[in-house]
Amino acid sequence: MSILPGLTVLFFMGLKDDLMVLSPKAKLLGQVLACSFVLLNSQFVIHNFHGFLGIYEIPFWLGILISLIVMLGIINSFNLIDGIDGLAGSIAIIIFIFFAVVFKTIDLKFMFLSAISMIGILIGFLWFNLSKYKKIFMGDTGSLQVGFIIAFMTMRLMAVDESALNQLPFDSSCKPLVLLGLLIVPIYDAARVFIMRILKGKSPFSANRDHFHHLLIDAFKLSHRRASFLIAVFNVFFLGIILFILQEFSIYAVFFLILCLLILMTFYCVKLEKQINRKHEGSNLPRSKKERINPSVFNLTSENGV
Repeated sequence: MSILPGLTVLFFMGLKDDLMVLSPKAKLLGQVLACSFVLLNSQFVIHNFHGFLGIYEIPFWLGILISLIVMLGIINSFNLIDGIDGLAGSIAIIIFIFFAVVFKTIDLKFMFLSAISMIGILIGFLWFNLSKYKKIFMGDTGSLQVGFIIAFMTMRLMAVDESALNQLPFDSSCKPLVLLGLLIVPIYDAARVFIMRILKGKSPFSANRDHFHHLLIDAFKLSHRRASFLIAVFNVFFLGIILFILQEFSIYAVFFLILCLLILMTFYCVKLEKQINRKHEGSNLPRSKKERINPSVFNLTSENGV
């Protein structure tokens, strides 16, 4: 009952946005309302960081605020990566496999069955999303709901008591880092794109081909399938590295690894963007105008791939 009202709100809001574009403010208000239904249940609110960065129990109001910000960040970041065929679905399957294993281990049956159900749904979706002749798209209607489900599962895991995590290969204090590794693709891409747009004097909500998946396609002429596969493999590799280092080294080593990888990824994205811009120097048309008149990339110009 904490989840269904939020899913309903996001379904109708996403449907209207797919048919008649909503303003960023209206979408944000709808997302806040959807998250509020979940956060009314204390089982989804962060109360304790269990020693992460020396933080233990936090005030109730601060837990609500942090939980809301985290949920909104996950929902919007997942919505933004739905820009090419197969990417959002494949990343979501990886995330739900992780949640299914964790929730099965700590015996949260409802969350485990929900994760398993989402895996089956997304496999069926990818079959058609990657088809050449019977194609369907996720759209905002789907990406907002999938992001919302990932968000409330993240909150449920963050709120789990320390005693319930004894059988997992990481301590309670490491949950934020493990979840960051799990969600690194949508979170990093959204953060980088927002920051770069602001630095360029553009609105952070403006549509453009500056996402990581667009850069890969434009720089190396990859197909949607290959780009999605490479990014999904990177997501699994990143999570695996974090879990390995947490078992063998300290939490500070994980911080150092994440920082180094994020810096390297940022420089690599800047290099790809410069490489793409050099390819378009011989034309009088800006890159954005060339995309709008080129039918071969018509389905890549919007944020959600439609």
